[in-house]
Amino acid sequence: MHRIAYLLLSFILIGCTSSSNPSTSNLVVGISASPSTLDPLRATDAYGMRIVDIVFQSLVKVGPDLSIVGDAAESWSIEGEKYTFILKDHLKFSNGREVLPEDILFSFGIYQRPNTPYASTFNTIKSIQANKEPSGKIKVIVRLDKFKASFLNNDLPILKILPKAEWEASGSQFSTQLVSSGPYSFEDINDQKIVLKANPHFKRTSEFMENITFKVIKDDFTRYQKLKKGELDVVQADLPPSKVKDFESDPDTFTVHKYSGLSMTYLLVNLKDNNLNHLGLRKSIAQAINRKEIIKYKLEGLAQEATSILTPSNPYHAAELTNIPFDFLSAVENIENMGFKDLNLTLKTSNNRAAMENGKVIAQQLNKAGLKVKMESFEWGTFYSDVKNSNFQLATMRWVGVLDPDIYRLAFHSAETPPKGRNRGGYKNTELDTLLEEGLYVSDFNKRKGLYSKVQQTILKELPIIPLWYDEQVAVVHKRVKNYKVALNGDFTPLIGVYK
Repeated sequence: MHRIAYLLLSFILIGCTSSSNPSTSNLVVGISASPSTLDPLRATDAYGMRIVDIVFQSLVKVGPDLSIVGDAAESWSIEGEKYTFILKDHLKFSNGREVLPEDILFSFGIYQRPNTPYASTFNTIKSIQANKEPSGKIKVIVRLDKFKASFLNNDLPILKILPKAEWEASGSQFSTQLVSSGPYSFEDINDQKIVLKANPHFKRTSEFMENITFKVIKDDFTRYQKLKKGELDVVQADLPPSKVKDFESDPDTFTVHKYSGLSMTYLLVNLKDNNLNHLGLRKSIAQAINRKEIIKYKLEGLAQEATSILTPSNPYHAAELTNIPFDFLSAVENIENMGFKDLNLTLKTSNNRAAMENGKVIAQQLNKAGLKVKMESFEWGTFYSDVKNSNFQLATMRWVGVLDPDIYRLAFHSAETPPKGRNRGGYKNTELDTLLEEGLYVSDFNKRKGLYSKVQQTILKELPIIPLWYDEQVAVVHKRVKNYKVALNGDFTPLIGVYK
């Protein structure tokens, strides 16, 4: 009897140990939703783009401090519209094959195809040359039709180096079996997790994890519990604000990183709706939302009121913009006077708990002002598909990691409407279009900043989106994880150099 009890206790202890001490070769990261796709040509949601960034290399990338650093390129130079890159020595894909000049040419060509979301991003490229130098290094020369301000720091980090022969052998269709050019490659993907394995042919300068597992845990409280129990190593910008203090109170076990970052939450408005196309109604909706109350009680103060897609950390942020004042009485009066009292509207959110809770508060505030807003929440894939196809009236969304102000062209230019573009609210303004097109080609920083200040003022005045708040970013990292360094744009590149 004693022996049975001893064995039972041993099994219990072994079970507890294995769940609270994950493998030293595997980093486990908790995320709240599955990426809509991991196809580098079509990933436009935050998780998809962030994971793609550590599977495929770009010529250059955004560094932790928002500066541009080399990725596949070891050096580069710019002469007007001519960009010259010298690639690092003997770059290899994860199957051991060397990266060839034709892979570079293929990658540029496939991103320029009209059926990709990024076609307009690369439509100013005039020519591309890629040749192997006598040293064995690849030299890439890109010529543009004319200078484009966002090309180096915004466009090129998107474009990934893809394997021409293997891509074409797969029938020109993306496959998670595809070999990678970055520090990790795909090993196992399903609805519950995404497992990456280290690319054995990637040259590293620091220690690293053999595997990174992204566990999809949709429920906020469950994600919090698993991190607290030690079943997760890292949760980055995906914890309920109310739970952050729990980790701060245990500094021996967890490190809590807080930083301003580049994340902004907003209410997306579908201007194709005959009622929401009315500027007066949009202004009343903006006045009826008490952001201060939501930030204080729902977000635990981990946010500040927003005025622009560009956060205060962004050098192009227009600091002169003023917050939309909460004016409940004016909202009630205007909604009634304009004939919108008891107007039925639907507010869509993802089924993330925080998104639903914030959505409920916004719906309640709008209902008190005289509207009849029904909130509906959906699994992330369904929700994001509806947003991409403009199948919504109101939707709560976030812009994450926005660095270059050209995001305003992608989000609001008349030519960027779905299915190819990201102007999902259908906003049209020919004067703004002209400013956005001009902003692409201005090289002087101060002049460009002034131009985009006008853009930000126009959007805040016309409210095709209603800015809500800038999220303070919080990353909680278990103490067993070493060398984690915050990336201000919120991406997953800090995971590349960590170890246990």
